[in-house]
Amino acid sequence: METHKCSLCELETPDPPITDSEVKGTFCCSGCLHVYKLLQDMEGEQAERLRQQTIKQRVSEQNKTELPEDYQQIFFKVEGMHCSTCESFLETLAGRKEGIYKCEASYASEMIKVYYNPDALDPDTLPPELSKLGYGVHQMDEDATSEQLNEVGRLVIGGFLGIVGLLLYILFLYPSYISGEGFIPLTASEKLFFVSNIFVMTTFVLFYTGYPILRGAWVSISVAKPNMDLLITIAAVSAYLYSVGALLTGSAEVYFDVTMAIVLVVSIGNYYEKKIKSGKQDLLSKLTQKRISHARLKQNGQSREVAVENLQSGDQILVKAGERIPIDGTIIDGKGIVNEALMTGESMPVPKEKGDQVLSGTILTQNALTIEIGSTVKSTIDELMQMMWNIQSSRPGKQRIADRIAAWFVPAVLILGVATFIFHLWNGAGTTDAMLSSLAVLIVSCPCALGLATPLAIASGFRSALTHDIIFKTASVFEEQPDTSTVAFDKTGTLTTGRMHLLDKGMNRQALKYAALLEQYASHPIAEPIARAYSNSDREVQDFQTFSTGIKGIIDGHQIYVGQPEWIRKNEFAISEKQWRKVEQSREKGHVPVAVAWDKQVQSILVVGDQLRTEAEKIVSALKKEGKKVAIITGDSQLAGEAIQKQLQPDFLFSETQPDSKSNIIRELKKFGRVAMIGDGSNDAPALAQADLGIAFGDLTAIAAESAHIVIPNNHLHLIPSAFKAIRLTKSRVHQNLGWAFLYNIITIPLAIAGAINPLFAAVAMATSSLLVVSNSSRDMDLTDN
Repeated sequence: METHKCSLCELETPDPPITDSEVKGTFCCSGCLHVYKLLQDMEGEQAERLRQQTIKQRVSEQNKTELPEDYQQIFFKVEGMHCSTCESFLETLAGRKEGIYKCEASYASEMIKVYYNPDALDPDTLPPELSKLGYGVHQMDEDATSEQLNEVGRLVIGGFLGIVGLLLYILFLYPSYISGEGFIPLTASEKLFFVSNIFVMTTFVLFYTGYPILRGAWVSISVAKPNMDLLITIAAVSAYLYSVGALLTGSAEVYFDVTMAIVLVVSIGNYYEKKIKSGKQDLLSKLTQKRISHARLKQNGQSREVAVENLQSGDQILVKAGERIPIDGTIIDGKGIVNEALMTGESMPVPKEKGDQVLSGTILTQNALTIEIGSTVKSTIDELMQMMWNIQSSRPGKQRIADRIAAWFVPAVLILGVATFIFHLWNGAGTTDAMLSSLAVLIVSCPCALGLATPLAIASGFRSALTHDIIFKTASVFEEQPDTSTVAFDKTGTLTTGRMHLLDKGMNRQALKYAALLEQYASHPIAEPIARAYSNSDREVQDFQTFSTGIKGIIDGHQIYVGQPEWIRKNEFAISEKQWRKVEQSREKGHVPVAVAWDKQVQSILVVGDQLRTEAEKIVSALKKEGKKVAIITGDSQLAGEAIQKQLQPDFLFSETQPDSKSNIIRELKKFGRVAMIGDGSNDAPALAQADLGIAFGDLTAIAAESAHIVIPNNHLHLIPSAFKAIRLTKSRVHQNLGWAFLYNIITIPLAIAGAINPLFAAVAMATSSLLVVSNSSRDMDLTDN
């Protein structure tokens, strides 16, 4: 057998290799073929550089560490991940378990993929063993609510104790810091009693309500990646330890209020963010799950329902009209029409008969089929889900902006604290006074505002987007660079309506009436728009018959044929040259010509097809004016793709693509800059997951929605610019909030170094900065397209 090398990535091609009459060379996949075409239009040096990058990437993928042949892999959902440091920690934690070869955690998708030895490990035992230190690991189909209940409990109990503790501060301690007396005069022992009670409340708030923050800090230390949790912990714990020391020495000048305020306000901010984000579930729950769990198995002349996972090679299954095909296989009995748009993106239904292959997830729209499973039990829709999860799991988590700031701010604060201690000793202060000044720097270094800056701004972005039915599935999109170089659209169902329309009614009104009457009895997708043309008629149809390529019946004494022009001609009906030109022209545009014939003559040619959304041209034009490149990726034929290209004039067109080709195209386009992918079907899932920004749009499948960063579960294409605007405005608001927070630091840290901070001043300054952040985050966002 002759072997070939891919002309793009130089890996071995399948047999036979992928080829194209317009391009010289052989390719390992259609994705490489499309990218090779793209590179031909570029300057030689740039094209060669991108080609070498492709070779390096593809070879590195093949040369990854080989796993034993007996390995299996499983995916779990993870509750409690909130930054990229969690990825490293969970991978280390799981890697210590005997029987696990390796694992990959992804904060972006909140998933962990485990490669394990099935002989040494039962995967059902992994979730409880990996659920440690507040991380909740669950099966993919399990509804995990324990983490949410625990979080509510922490806030309710901690909030009650915090209110009581701060009330004691207001009544007895704050007035004493000003005048030496509270509203009610207290003896030293009575004041110590109240401070002791505040100590108990603060201890509970810090170690119970603040447990997720403390855990995050410990995780960041264990993986040597300082984050915002560590910065908050340093301030809260420093204030707590200082206050405990003051309490033991009999002083009532304590910072327990700072500890409670930091922990409670940051915890409430984080909870508010999660609560707003959880609103997306109300919309996502409306999406229909397309994965099939059961099949109708034929045995001994009878059929019974069995679970898809129990099917074996050689089994025969029965699929009826209107049902989804549950497993890949070969038709051994029956003829039908299959809608493959879900899996291939091809908008036109495909006739199938004995000997043809069918894919799981596609819809049988007409008649019934008996399908035999091949030598291997294969589900294309499950393979798509696996491909999507593989891409998501390997996507690296991005650190939040505040966490990136904390990575250098934490060491800076620690150095300032040490420097303050040395400075005061150098100037003759006692060790105790120098230590207090040093601790004051640590206490005021992290205001509540810095902890609130990101979650409140993001929660505001989520809330504003949800009011427009735009669902952001992950906060990371608000903190990554929002500018995209290329926007790639799936055609069918995104730029087009995804539904059949009667585009040309023909010149013969009587022919249209007859065709509409006949099509009312057909289940083919093309029948519906024709049947709607004349839904009310008192005429009767007799002797109705259906075929894979057409239908026929008797109306008003005439034998009427409606179907493919070739089928009509085979039945000895004459078709004129003018009519045949119309057939060819409609197919060049990617549409379906339908012939209507009687009395030995084709009386009319109707044209049915998908059509562009009314706002598609405006949206594409607006994106190009912003300096973005626009790509259209479609599973439709090259002729259909070129028809769309003439109307929308995209920068790139990729036609006749398969799901794996789409993800390869996105991966190559990313070499030109950030790529946003917009699609609706399961066939788009790998590309949505591969893109820097995936937007699932329109009449979605659950797999597409699961793969994307943003979900727009309606057919309003104009909301796509609104989604980009929400990202831009939210990112701007995060930066504004961080600016207010740092203004607090600029004021308070020098005062702390100078030893001029007291508990009352710290509380007032912290409250002021927090209120500024809250008010800035609460402002409404205008997401309308200006």
